[in-house]
Amino acid sequence: MNFNHLLFCLILFVAGFSLPANAQVTATLEINKSQLLPRETFFVRLKIVNFSGQTLVFGEDNNWLQFQIENEVGEVIDPISEPPNVEGRFTVESSIRATKQIDLSSYYALEKAGRYKVTAKLYVKQWGRLLSVNPVKFDIVNGSVLWQQMFGVPLKKGELPSQLKRRRYVLQKAKNLRMMTLYVRVDDGPGGRVHKVSPVCPMVTFNEPVAQVDPTGNLHVLCQSGARTYNYSVLSPDGVIKIRHHYNIVGSRPRLGFREGKIVVVGGLKLLRPDDVPSRNNDKEKPKLIVPETANKPIPVIREPVADVKKIK
Repeated sequence: MNFNHLLFCLILFVAGFSLPANAQVTATLEINKSQLLPRETFFVRLKIVNFSGQTLVFGEDNNWLQFQIENEVGEVIDPISEPPNVEGRFTVESSIRATKQIDLSSYYALEKAGRYKVTAKLYVKQWGRLLSVNPVKFDIVNGSVLWQQMFGVPLKKGELPSQLKRRRYVLQKAKNLRMMTLYVRVDDGPGGRVHKVSPVCPMVTFNEPVAQVDPTGNLHVLCQSGARTYNYSVLSPDGVIKIRHHYNIVGSRPRLGFREGKIVVVGGLKLLRPDDVPSRNNDKEKPKLIVPETANKPIPVIREPVADVKKIK
């Protein structure tokens, strides 16, 4: 090995140890859906990969992670409330990956259709510097309104009749990943505050859903989600899914009806699925072994008595 080759290897060796630590830590953003309706609930996941050789600490305050959303022309979208709460200490050891999920829909009012970009900066306390995070892009699309209904929110305990609140349910459909999806939007009416926008289920294009509001302000939706399958969901005035059941077309099609003053599903065959709400899986209940009475019981092993040698003597 000549001197020049030895010098070149030495330079590479030293350069390998002089690389900045932040070059060995990567952070990327991911979004749960690349296409959203205006004001739809969405989550952003931050993935941190640490190959710095050090254990990094994050989440000791609410300033270690900063978000920013821009539209397609580079305009920064102003948040409608305080930055999201990201406080919560956790460590990322070397050669380990960590993921943190944050709900940004409560902090940014994304009403206009278009393309948006989420960027973030990650503060590493041990190094005293900010790291850039690879951004993620997504689209806001307008859905088609299928049905809407204003309703009065039932009074809570202690509220006066003069404090009556009115809200609106809106059923919308939009194509997401080549599949038509049904959404429910809960707001205070045209131009009012949006409380929640959530997907309910896939839907077929040849049969529109049916919706009714009960006296307690809950929304009942029956939607055909497949060739022979229906989805029945009940949502609260806050847009939370309280009930989700599934039905098959057997004998007759499922439909909404009344029984003893309550809205129920009439017809069809009710299915049992793991995504039912409330969940039918009870983690606290231990499985029980059920043995039929007619099952063959094991034959006991009977051994011959062994004579006592001492007594024989």
